Amino acid sequence: MEQTPWSVTLSFTLYTLGIVVVGLYSARFASRSTADYLLARKGLGSWVTAVSASASSESGWVTLGLVGTAFSEGMAAFWVVPGCLLGYAFNWWVMARPVNRMSTSHRVYTVPDLMVSIFQEKALTIRVVSVAVIFFMMTAYVAAQFNAAGKAFQAVFHIPYQTGVLIGVGIVVLYTMSGGFRAVAWTDFFQGGLMWLALLFLPWITVQKAGGWSQMVATLAAQDPYLITLAGGKSGYMVVGLVIGWLGIGLGYPGQPHVIIRFMAARDEQAVARARAIAMAWGFFVFSGAVVLGLACRALFGSLPDAEKALPIAAIELLPGVMAGLMLAAVLAAICSTADSQLLVASSSLSHDLYARLTGRDLDSSHVITMDRAAVGFVGLLAMLLALSENRMIFSFVLYAWAGLGAAFGPPLILGLLWKRTSAVGAISGAVLGFVTVILWKNIPPLSGVLYELVPGFFVSLLVVWGVSLWRPA
Repeated sequence: MEQTPWSVTLSFTLYTLGIVVVGLYSARFASRSTADYLLARKGLGSWVTAVSASASSESGWVTLGLVGTAFSEGMAAFWVVPGCLLGYAFNWWVMARPVNRMSTSHRVYTVPDLMVSIFQEKALTIRVVSVAVIFFMMTAYVAAQFNAAGKAFQAVFHIPYQTGVLIGVGIVVLYTMSGGFRAVAWTDFFQGGLMWLALLFLPWITVQKAGGWSQMVATLAAQDPYLITLAGGKSGYMVVGLVIGWLGIGLGYPGQPHVIIRFMAARDEQAVARARAIAMAWGFFVFSGAVVLGLACRALFGSLPDAEKALPIAAIELLPGVMAGLMLAAVLAAICSTADSQLLVASSSLSHDLYARLTGRDLDSSHVITMDRAAVGFVGLLAMLLALSENRMIFSFVLYAWAGLGAAFGPPLILGLLWKRTSAVGAISGAVLGFVTVILWKNIPPLSGVLYELVPGFFVSLLVVWGVSLWRPA
């Protein structure tokens, strides 16, 4: 079996220890109160807010999944870039400031808290529906990150996939459980920076190794002419479905709880305003770099047994040991920066929104913090078991969970914050029917093969929230 260079192992290990140390250091503050554990006492500045929000949404699905999709599908994967950036722009220019304002004026720690504060009716039903959606979708989402960890460790260190999953679970659960949101936000900030560097420099290096952009395109055309078309070899209504589906990924951003809580945790509205340009620049380079890297790897390597391992293979093949270790650490950074946020959101839905809110326990008590940490461990265990199953396609797994959350929370939050006539009954109805639409659409092959399930789910939810709110006003 091929041995991994010691320099790769050393730099990778030092980085991993570094993020665990940040998490453990944050534990000094996390035990003070629920406000600290779940929201870092609303103390995030513009840089940490921007980079951690971005890194938490762009996980192993970008560094492994999107790179692998570009490797397999070619230039058609570029449609993801404007779709995601439009989602970024809507979140930062439309959603972020009202959410921050609401979290300041109310005692709001989670997205279910935010929903209850907006609608102020049927609080129990809103919490139960919100927790159910978050728990199931976030557990699947975290499983996809552990899935990515297993693939990364397998590709780099040649260890069994299952062992890689267990290592990833151990790292993420340790610092999330100990440090809470403060640990999550600061580790995401550093990890987001490393992701940005990796997807800025590694694509450039790989394109040069492939002979430059023109030679790379010629090589792709020789392999398969469809690789250099934005239609990806599709025609007619299939092209329309492809474009709408890729662009439709952006519809999910307003409904992602792990992103929304960054807006809640920002220090003030000025910090939110300053964070916008930072987040947009970060997203542009990361998404574009992932697609370019996938194309360059396809031109350079021709074929791989698993396209989603293209980044770690390129790093090992093309870079000297220490740099390769840092590039591979960026893969782990992407995985951790999403998994930790989702773990905290999913676990807080159990400990805070069900246990603390419904039983009326003291939110600042050490007992509730213990419940938070126990819930992190419980959700981490379920996600680990799911990651160890046979479904190991990161990109499709993430898009499914993304769709369920985006359709359930996006339209109720958008209309609830921007349209005063939105009612609690409308929000609940839209969340449920949007979520159900995603599940049904995904599991009917003639439908899922034509259009990404988030698009119908989002618009069903939007129309239902609007229509029911007119019929049953607040």
